[in-house]
Amino acid sequence: MQLPFYSSLDEVCDAARDCMACGRSSQRTQVVPGSGNPNANLMLVGEYPSQSDDVTGAPFTGPAGDYLDQLLAAAGTTRDEVYITNIVRCYSTESGATGGRIKRATKREREACAVWMDLETQFVDPRYILALGAPAAGSLIGEDFRLTEEHGTWRSRPDGRWITATMQPAYILRVCPHDPGRADELHDLLLSDIRAAVELSRSTSPE
Repeated sequence: MQLPFYSSLDEVCDAARDCMACGRSSQRTQVVPGSGNPNANLMLVGEYPSQSDDVTGAPFTGPAGDYLDQLLAAAGTTRDEVYITNIVRCYSTESGATGGRIKRATKREREACAVWMDLETQFVDPRYILALGAPAAGSLIGEDFRLTEEHGTWRSRPDGRWITATMQPAYILRVCPHDPGRADELHDLLLSDIRAAVELSRSTSPE
């Protein structure tokens, strides 16, 4: 498919706001493009926008976003230093009703949004990518990536970037009320992975 030429990241994000390439577009309030440092050396990628993101127009707002901000601060950084986005950019629920259970991104939806993911990556040009959660890892690394066993293990990409994955902040928030001890363990793992990614993004080599 012949794609339009974009001269900047802002143009890419503006164009994405008019996207109607998949069924998720019928329910969203607005497209949620990535945000943060447009020249970041580290990109964090989740799966989909939350209901809060659909209102604010920014990724990782609401409780999961607040928790991610805490993790970034503990790792010695902020949103202003990294770039945050999702593999799909539209909020959608299984029932079609706002506030319902969020619909997981289908293969068709991930493929439809891949053009925006690729363009954001090209313009931001991060050296390192940290996928947040198994769905993002499956899309960006491959279905063979096993999050439990391989989280924090870096793989090189054909484009010269390095990528790994870790847990979703939202998942730990869901675990916490039912199993606080397990949530503490997952928190420590997630913070360790984010801290390692931040430190690595400020160095020259993942080795």
